[in-house]
Amino acid sequence: MSDDADGDEILTPDEAFARLGNETRVEILRCLGEAGRPLQFSELHARTDVQDSGQFNYHLRKLVGQFVHKTEEGYMLSRMGRRVVEAVLSGAVTDTPSLERTQVDEPCEYCGAPIEVTWTEGSVRMFCTECPGQFGRAFDGGTGTDAEVGYLGRLPLPAAGVQDRTPAELLHAARIAGTLEVYALSAGVCPRCSGTVERDISVCKDHDVDGGLCENCQSRHAVGVSFQCTNCIYKAGGGPGLGVITDTALLAFLIDHGYNPIAGESMTEVNRVHQKYDEEIISLDPLRVELTFHLDDDSLSLTLDEQLRVLE
Repeated sequence: MSDDADGDEILTPDEAFARLGNETRVEILRCLGEAGRPLQFSELHARTDVQDSGQFNYHLRKLVGQFVHKTEEGYMLSRMGRRVVEAVLSGAVTDTPSLERTQVDEPCEYCGAPIEVTWTEGSVRMFCTECPGQFGRAFDGGTGTDAEVGYLGRLPLPAAGVQDRTPAELLHAARIAGTLEVYALSAGVCPRCSGTVERDISVCKDHDVDGGLCENCQSRHAVGVSFQCTNCIYKAGGGPGLGVITDTALLAFLIDHGYNPIAGESMTEVNRVHQKYDEEIISLDPLRVELTFHLDDDSLSLTLDEQLRVLE
């Protein structure tokens, strides 16, 4: 076996996908991931189903540099290689579990009626059983489609998160994962690739929520924010509260009332505070928006500019 390898090679996205477009190479990555330690050539070869040593060496060499590191102790996954194995084992690209809409013991933050949850395409979707919900449009991957009545939004959760969990436990896990993702977005960091995230603010100038949702923007809130990674294809969006979720004053407001913003037991109440807030557009040019959050008998008002920066 030759020892030379393209350790410093930089691949384009197309080249990286091409390197992974072979089941033997994916199997090699999986074996290294499951081993959890460096493996010598012979031991790694023995763990795969490839009989021919030359063929195995050919595929291994295609992975070395970008997805696999060769060390004195043996072969081990690189950071990118670990991400590939994590994606496979999470079920994000292999399993397709399903969960029909099921009612859980959690009230809608807007009307108090029970909500229902379903899982599809890597997300937990939530619906109120009585009121119009929060959005009339669902934006999946940047494409807007008409949402079912009562739509309250979605939270990311890989397929592996569905296994061995009840619908209520599923929602609980999605709330934790979703909160951590939103914290990254609020700080301007893409939760997928760590690239820079740009924000786009939209304002419905003819906002009217007399029926629960505005007919013009299909939302409860006049101001909306969308996030777009400048490096990868990640997109997300929602109300302007997403942009201030890490604000010190808002975090202190929750903690002072006994709610840990990232603790599982507090997730339901923290979510209600983040989602159900009063909104007042002070001016359009420049944009000034006041958001008022409520908890128990207290309230906290934050005035934001066009970049969702807290002015006061």
